[in-house]
Amino acid sequence: MVRRLTWIFALAGAAILAGLTLALFSAESRIRIPAITALVTLAAVILSYLGGIEGGIALHEERSTEKSRAFALCLSVVPALAAWGLLWLPTTQWQVGAALALFIAVWVADLWLAHQGLIAAWFVDLRTAITAAVCVILALALYLL
Repeated sequence: MVRRLTWIFALAGAAILAGLTLALFSAESRIRIPAITALVTLAAVILSYLGGIEGGIALHEERSTEKSRAFALCLSVVPALAAWGLLWLPTTQWQVGAALALFIAVWVADLWLAHQGLIAAWFVDLRTAITAAVCVILALALYLL
């Protein structure tokens, strides 16, 4: 049940990002401007959430070594801080581009955590699929900006 819910939540987040990106096809600024703001903000929230997942995994003492869990805990604060930082970038192109890069970086961190035995293989599969979809969506948004 947890796996199914995780997939549902991940797909819902990607669908919302896709919907906001579709709104960028509109020529009307009253639609585009709020869509851009919502897209960047949601990307930052999702990145922060992903860091929180990494932190929660690192706190699970029965997994891996203490050294790898300590590194994972330190690593887990990076997505939230980087996501907060992307909100301060000077242009929406920079914000969306940084969000795209951060999704890839967090995915790479998750691959490392999985290699350390901290993340289940099914979650890596989910993260790989959803990260690919989100990167395509953000790349399209970047093109439309």
